[in-house]
Amino acid sequence: MSVPQAPRVAVVLRHGLNPDRWRERHERGEVVDETPYGYHLAGDEFDLVWSTDHAESGLARRWRSAVRKALGFDLVHVWRNRAIIAGADVVWTHTEREHLAVALLKRLRPNTYRAALLAQSIWLWDDWPDLPAARRALWSRLLPEAWIEVVHSRLNLERSRTAVPGRRTALLPFGTHFATARMDRASAAAGAGAEASARPRVLVIGNDRHRDWPLLVEAAARRPQLDFEILSLADAVRALSWPANATVRSFHQREIVETRYAEADVVAIPLLSNVHVSGCTVAIEARSAGVPVVATDVGGIDDYLEGAVAALVPEGDVDAFVAAIDRFLDAPRPSADDLAEAARAAAEHGIEHLDYVERYAALTRAIFAGEEPPEQASRFERMPRAAARTEATT
Repeated sequence: MSVPQAPRVAVVLRHGLNPDRWRERHERGEVVDETPYGYHLAGDEFDLVWSTDHAESGLARRWRSAVRKALGFDLVHVWRNRAIIAGADVVWTHTEREHLAVALLKRLRPNTYRAALLAQSIWLWDDWPDLPAARRALWSRLLPEAWIEVVHSRLNLERSRTAVPGRRTALLPFGTHFATARMDRASAAAGAGAEASARPRVLVIGNDRHRDWPLLVEAAARRPQLDFEILSLADAVRALSWPANATVRSFHQREIVETRYAEADVVAIPLLSNVHVSGCTVAIEARSAGVPVVATDVGGIDDYLEGAVAALVPEGDVDAFVAAIDRFLDAPRPSADDLAEAARAAAEHGIEHLDYVERYAALTRAIFAGEEPPEQASRFERMPRAAARTEATT
């Protein structure tokens, strides 16, 4: 595949992630990244064009939802953005809800939709065993339309390769923004003296269906001397009866990154069995801030916490979960130097948003070069060009 002077990449994200609205949120201080998932960081190398949300009436919205429910992916949203797909050299997607729809366009009209498809799956392989046979058959025909399918967990990768073999697939470690404000708090505490009367705080963040909220209710009830702060919008959270020392609330993304980790003593990630590494975003942010992590050992989250101050406990084991929290609270609090080292180690682990976007860029270069995906894109280590970009901006 010849390399255009400025390769055009269509970034096709889910309905609701309109880049213009997202930038407005960024300007208001609600979100950290200028664009969803930081894909704009590749704009110095590629001509990026973005999917947008088209205005729709109530009837049109119900029609789009009905089609999405019938197929399992958002064909109407992708169809509305077909012009940027037809005009692109490569299409980047973030979930199967978009890449399966792009694959259907490519299969139906291959001469019109010629762009190579970089398909990222999140929940697809968790859902796969329970899908109706007809849907599995359709998706099995669409998945090979992608140049490559990437996933964030080795468990997802294993299931993908077993279910639909004979395709190009790869592990692509996720990366996100870092939360380093805790260092400022530690420096201030060293100068003024830590508040002995402050109650220890356990921070819990998450919305997805694979959080083990009943386990956390029990953990909070067993430790009334601790404050549990739960940041979630999930209906499952608000449906539970929480003890008095647990507070359920929500914050904007930027405030979570800049203040909530800084005030936490432990971050808890209670999980149910999954294969898509539920909780990896929280794990990345917590380890970058140097906050000890207690997580359920499922989904491949151990890859994201390797080398971090973390305890991995068996699924559903409340005793082990509470004991791990106790151990971290009994340990000496880290100094500013300790926290700086934690942030450096997290960066070297290759889980910063620059590394994540650089992996997409490396795969795209391989497409144009007619090469196989570079092995480094699947390793939990710093991507070279991402490191160079960091040095240029610091």
